[in-house]
Amino acid sequence: MATIKSIFGVYAERLQLMIDRQLDTFAPVNFTSFMNWGTPSPNLTFESAIGRSRIEAAASIADRSSSAPLRSRQALDKLTGQVPAIKEKIAMDENDFRNYLTIQQMNVPDEVKKKQLLDLLFGDVQLVGNAAMKRVDYMFLEGLSTGQVTVTVNNNPDGVVATQAIDLLMSASNKKTSTVSWDADPTTTKPITDIGAVVEDAANRGITFDRIIMTRPTFLNLIKSKEVIDLMTGFMRVAKGTLTPTLAQVNEYLASNLYPSIQIINQNKIGIEKDGKITVQQPFIDASATFIPAGNLGEIKLAMAIEEMKPVPQLSYAKYNNALISKWANNDPWIEYTGVELNAFPSFDAIDQIYILTVNH
Repeated sequence: MATIKSIFGVYAERLQLMIDRQLDTFAPVNFTSFMNWGTPSPNLTFESAIGRSRIEAAASIADRSSSAPLRSRQALDKLTGQVPAIKEKIAMDENDFRNYLTIQQMNVPDEVKKKQLLDLLFGDVQLVGNAAMKRVDYMFLEGLSTGQVTVTVNNNPDGVVATQAIDLLMSASNKKTSTVSWDADPTTTKPITDIGAVVEDAANRGITFDRIIMTRPTFLNLIKSKEVIDLMTGFMRVAKGTLTPTLAQVNEYLASNLYPSIQIINQNKIGIEKDGKITVQQPFIDASATFIPAGNLGEIKLAMAIEEMKPVPQLSYAKYNNALISKWANNDPWIEYTGVELNAFPSFDAIDQIYILTVNH
């Protein structure tokens, strides 16, 4: 088996131009609204992603005989180890290519043939580019709602697995619990009281929040609460029993009381593939409402892929949001590959100013 150039020839060589012209066709993600991309470095470790000072602070309260607070296998060997790469490749086999050739040989205009060729080429590029971004989004959303990142057989079935969660080292004092579970009897829940308690606790520490991030099911539990409806009825000056609060109305009430507004996480279903089957998972959990300050929450730490520093001559390369996308072919068996590599990990630099309120318990 030999590695050869992509069957798409000159079009593969122009892959970067194609990506730059169609950036708006890639799938949307959440983390780009909260974090910037960092500057790529030769290496990416948990020390650089989570913060050396935070790791050392955590280690100082651990057992002195313990090598690190996180124990796992493979690349997640310890908290000061290397952050594993995000990788994926998809293949176009002979049957796919023969179907393409059949259409190319039909009596159709050249523009139709060219569009089919570009759609076939760019479709695979979109798939791997979206996949890399969704993995970063998964880590970001899980970290934002739980204070940790997990790498398990469920959310990473064909890759490295950590036996313990990667703790983002949020202070225990930043984790609160609602007085009554928000998914309990609506006549007993106290969402506004809970929000006020978190805001007051943070204010005593000099922390001001800009938004409360939650899922739609969590928000629906909030607006079912008798406390919320009663307060909103008085605020909106409407007759009792006639109000079903909207997000805009709730945020208007919160703003009038100097509370942070609520933002709903919409892109919160991410597909995870195992043995060719895709299951949908939800990284931002319904059990949490996360209070965040204004501005960026951190940055996506990056390391350069080896092939950025030493490209393989037979491969065609392009970048999408710091992910390195490559195309090549093999001759025995014949197959065309599209691959992606992204060495990235979300660094929550504002973790000390973030609170997580557990609302379902």
